[in-house]
Amino acid sequence: MAAAAAAPPEKEPLRLAWAAQLRKAQQADSWGQLVEAQEEYQNMAASVASKQCMPSITSKEKDTMQRISLCLSARVHALKTMSENITANEMTLLQPVVDALFTGAEPEQFPIASHKYQSVQPVRPSMDGEIVCGDEAFSDWQQHQDVLKNVHGTVVAIRVDKIGLKDAQEYIDPFMTILVADDKANILDTHDIPVAKGRQPTYCIFEHQIYLNVSFEDMDSRGAALFFEFKHYKPKKKKVSTRCWAFMELAELRPDSEIVLELYQKPTDLKKKKLKLHTEKQLYLHLLATFVRS
Repeated sequence: MAAAAAAPPEKEPLRLAWAAQLRKAQQADSWGQLVEAQEEYQNMAASVASKQCMPSITSKEKDTMQRISLCLSARVHALKTMSENITANEMTLLQPVVDALFTGAEPEQFPIASHKYQSVQPVRPSMDGEIVCGDEAFSDWQQHQDVLKNVHGTVVAIRVDKIGLKDAQEYIDPFMTILVADDKANILDTHDIPVAKGRQPTYCIFEHQIYLNVSFEDMDSRGAALFFEFKHYKPKKKKVSTRCWAFMELAELRPDSEIVLELYQKPTDLKKKKLKLHTEKQLYLHLLATFVRS
């Protein structure tokens, strides 16, 4: 097998560390050092889980990382219970996958059958050491696991990066609401994005990811679209108000590429009939989508 190409700079140290850790775990496993193997597999599963919310992780990488983490979790469980549901020999099949992770040369077919790991209780992400995702790692991971259990098909993750507004710094506690509505304006799913992390003269910065509770296939069959409402608190009226909104047809939902949407004046129209631009400036809503198979 040819040597894997180098991964991007922010990912290469992870790939090398996990590849070495997996070799160490497999060696302990093959020598019958079950406690040591279990510890190494568990630590690696926790580390892989904690990095799935990195902004630069692509759909394919996220899917592969999820499967790696579940296989490691399954082997931890097998060692604890002395079962053979997933064996030491099968774990050696993971090495080429980890060696190629982030390089674009990952195997097209994952080498371990899904029934070996799909029902396992996954190891939780580690909060120790250098954390790329910070305090959001566990929250993102928990959302991810919950949706994968409940959604059958392609799970869609939406990362709201920023919204461009000429008066961005004037809003109090600005946040976003994401709605999924079908072609009859029935709401299929809704999420609130937490208050903006920061503000620049013409941008509210969110950098927050959510997982939709309805699959891509289900949205497609129901003619659904995604709606994004920018909201803020009005102290004089003591209420939350929608300032503007955007929408995206499913055909625009492209994985792993930036999505830029026009902003429209309120109120939100789920039938998309009354559209009036919010601003003439070149300020938009910036998103990124990733897809993961459940």
